[in-house]
Amino acid sequence: SAGFSGWSRTPVSTRAEALERLADLLEGERGMFCALLAREAGKTLDDGVAEVREAVDFCRYYAQEARRQFGEGLLMPGPTGEENRLTLRGRGTIVCISPWNFPLAIFLGQVAAALAAGNAVIAKPAEQTPLVAAAAVALAHRAGIPGDALALVPGDGRVGALLVGEPRVAGVAFTGSTEVAWKINQQLAAKRGPIVPLIAETGGINAMIVDATALPEQVSDDVVMSAFRSAGQRCSALRLLCLQEDVAGRMLEMVQGAAAELRIGDPADPSTHVGPVIDAEAKAKLDAVVATAKAEGRLVWQANLP
Repeated sequence: SAGFSGWSRTPVSTRAEALERLADLLEGERGMFCALLAREAGKTLDDGVAEVREAVDFCRYYAQEARRQFGEGLLMPGPTGEENRLTLRGRGTIVCISPWNFPLAIFLGQVAAALAAGNAVIAKPAEQTPLVAAAAVALAHRAGIPGDALALVPGDGRVGALLVGEPRVAGVAFTGSTEVAWKINQQLAAKRGPIVPLIAETGGINAMIVDATALPEQVSDDVVMSAFRSAGQRCSALRLLCLQEDVAGRMLEMVQGAAAELRIGDPADPSTHVGPVIDAEAKAKLDAVVATAKAEGRLVWQANLP
């Protein structure tokens, strides 16, 4: 594309400086993004601050890596009188498909990495959080990234599938469910032509292992923060807590007490600890899991909610 042709020929120092300007602009607009993250993604204010910081870190990190990896190149060994250098360049147009649980940090992490390498980017945010993505892209254009090098294409999964299937796409970065990642992988594998790389980050089951030397107060804080930030809707949320048997009772009591004190409500309210799940579909799934656990006798404790 014309966007890739121009951006890939832009000096790496210019590309890096644009990403650093974007980081500065993000810090300057932190309040706006925290408000937007609360409104659209249901993130509490402290979670929003952490997300803006992560997005800023991504921009500055990839700016630094661009200078290191796309500068003068790596001098390779060669015969006397001959100089060989290994240099890197962009691949083409990269499709970046990001999730709603980190609509700014992961969105910009994918985009910044691809842009730093000299690629053009088509960014497809999650259908639940297009406003955060639109604000981020507008800021990127203000920072000096050309409009034809970074395009925003909002929409649902059908839009993502069309973008992945486009023959001219040179790579795909995806963060989301394992099921969708497999579908993207199969779609790319079925394409005629050069192999298209897929960078996929999917879900997992995070565990915390606690022995008798751990301070119960610290365990309680860490468990509650990990399990309930973003209402537990993130791949990094604690799913499995393994406690040493002779201290398990005391620690469970403390964790339950801390969880019972969490305030659920409007994420824009500073006193709120847990905001809403992302949409009605997510709420219905959660209700079904709780109902099944109750029916099967697997629900051992539940906080009294207001």
